[in-house]
Amino acid sequence: MAKQYSEVVFEGHHGNIRGFIEGFIAGSGKEMSFFFSDRAGVKAETISDIIKEWISLSNKIHHVIMESELLNSIKKSLENLDESDVLSRPSIKSVKAIKAASFRFKFATYGKKYGDEIKNLLDKLPGGLSMKDYAPVEKVNEDAKGVELYSPAHDYSFEGSGVITGPVDEAIAFRKALDDHPLVDVTVIDLEF
Repeated sequence: MAKQYSEVVFEGHHGNIRGFIEGFIAGSGKEMSFFFSDRAGVKAETISDIIKEWISLSNKIHHVIMESELLNSIKKSLENLDESDVLSRPSIKSVKAIKAASFRFKFATYGKKYGDEIKNLLDKLPGGLSMKDYAPVEKVNEDAKGVELYSPAHDYSFEGSGVITGPVDEAIAFRKALDDHPLVDVTVIDLEF
C-alpha cells in the first residue's frame, strides 16, 4: 500500500524544523521520509505567499512534504510542548493531504549515445508513476553523416516531452533522476490536493 503524504507549512527557523523532524525520526526507530519543498523541486508557494514573505522580510515559512504517519506523531509531540519552545503546536500553519504530484519534462539531443541514455532513464519509470503526452521523435539522416560541423544538419536527433504523474515521493525521486541528466529539462513538481 502506498504511503500517504501531506504538505505541512511550518513557521520557524529551517535548522530547528529540520533538526526536530530528524531527531523525531531517529528517536522513533522507524524509517519515515520527509522533503523540504524548495530542495526537492516542489512548487510550494502561491503568489500571495511570496508577497507575504517579501513584505515581512522573513524566511520563516517552510513547506515540508512528509508521510502522514510522521505528521500525526509530530502533531501529538508538539501538543506537549510550550509555546515558548523552539517549535510548538502553533508552528504548524497548515496541513494538506496530497493526492498526486506531476511535473513536465523535455529533451533534445543530436547524439545517439545521449538518446539511448534518455530512453533508458524513461524506461525505468517506477510502477506508481505514469507518463502522458509523450510522443518522442527520433530521426536518423544518413545523408547528413559527417557534415554536423559545417551545417545545421544532423545525422541523428531525438526530441520529446511529456508529463509524469503519481505519488509525490516517487515523483520527487524520478524528477531528480531526470534532472541529473544534462540534456533533460524538468519543471517544478505541482501538487494536487
